[in-house]
Amino acid sequence: MKRIALLLCALFLAGCGSTPTTTAPTTTSQAVNTSVVYSTTAIGDIKSPVDLVERVSSDSWFYVVSQEGTIQQWSRDGRTKRTVLDVSSFTTFGGERGLLGLAFRNVDNEWQAILNRTNRDGHTEITITTVNDDGSFASPTSPGKVVLVIEQPYQNHNGGAVLVGPDNMVYIGMGDGGSADDPDRIAQDMSSLLGKILRINPSVAGGYSVPNGNPFTSSPHPEIWSLGVRNPWRMTFDPHGTLWVADVGQNEWEEVTALPSDKNYPGGRGANLGWSAFEGSHAFNSDVTITNPVVPLFEYDHSKGRCSISGAAVGNNTTTPGRAGWFFFGDYCAGSVSAILTDGSTTIGVEEVASDLGNVMAVRATHNTMYILSADGTVREIVVSRS
Repeated sequence: MKRIALLLCALFLAGCGSTPTTTAPTTTSQAVNTSVVYSTTAIGDIKSPVDLVERVSSDSWFYVVSQEGTIQQWSRDGRTKRTVLDVSSFTTFGGERGLLGLAFRNVDNEWQAILNRTNRDGHTEITITTVNDDGSFASPTSPGKVVLVIEQPYQNHNGGAVLVGPDNMVYIGMGDGGSADDPDRIAQDMSSLLGKILRINPSVAGGYSVPNGNPFTSSPHPEIWSLGVRNPWRMTFDPHGTLWVADVGQNEWEEVTALPSDKNYPGGRGANLGWSAFEGSHAFNSDVTITNPVVPLFEYDHSKGRCSISGAAVGNNTTTPGRAGWFFFGDYCAGSVSAILTDGSTTIGVEEVASDLGNVMAVRATHNTMYILSADGTVREIVVSRS
């Protein structure tokens, strides 16, 4: 079993037993030959940063999540910080466990914060709490009401992504439960929420409902939106509703999958990303067969010290001038950040953005800035200029 920190080991995979299906995301991308210059600027630090989220673009602040169980509110320049939530006493921290993700949504003019964390029993717990107008949390030492608890059989592959889609529903990335090689073949097992992307409508009072449009209404778990993921550590939606998933691989391949929206729903509805029949586009467990799996848009091997993909952000003309529509991601072991450009079905451009960043935990974006989070605690801005 290979693993180095909270991102090592997980991949999207693509078909087994049938011809893989290639996704065709709608993009507004700037040409690969547009010349830009990248640099990075450190703006602050926090222990074990794993996520960075803004509530709304008009706020003068954003939030940085510490895996140890705290959330800080930062001014846009990073100079002013205050802790708005401390749930460390409710959280199991270490390895791939901890406070792993944060998302905000507005329902009936009330702001809600949704947390993805490992509870004291070692299981994934999704909770919800309210947020005040000034951005503080209504209960600064409580994770809030329990929405969903998912038992974890092992200590790794907890996933961690939680995000609000363009439909205002909550999407959750669940790893395959851990160990290695999907030993229980759980990623294709519809009786388990592990190895899946979930779509739910949580209640501020606790619990949730299954939204209209979920594709597997007759299955034991109609919460399932997509299946066949290994460890979707970070995901993001682009302005077109395409769901971009950076799924951590097993032994050889890391992958990016782009799941385009249709006219009614955001991306990913009913998609099978292939694990563990495939690691990336490469056959893996021969006893797993899949119908119409999705081929990753991009994959890379473990050469040059690479080991674990850590996405996920899509550029725009403000965050990354000249690179609107490009997808940005890091690698935990290589300490680098890269960007890829797609023409809708294949990758037509790949370039290195930054290197020597230590262990990259995530690449995240607000409406006007893109950031790199490193395990040593450093939060950096990516600065892009046209050459």
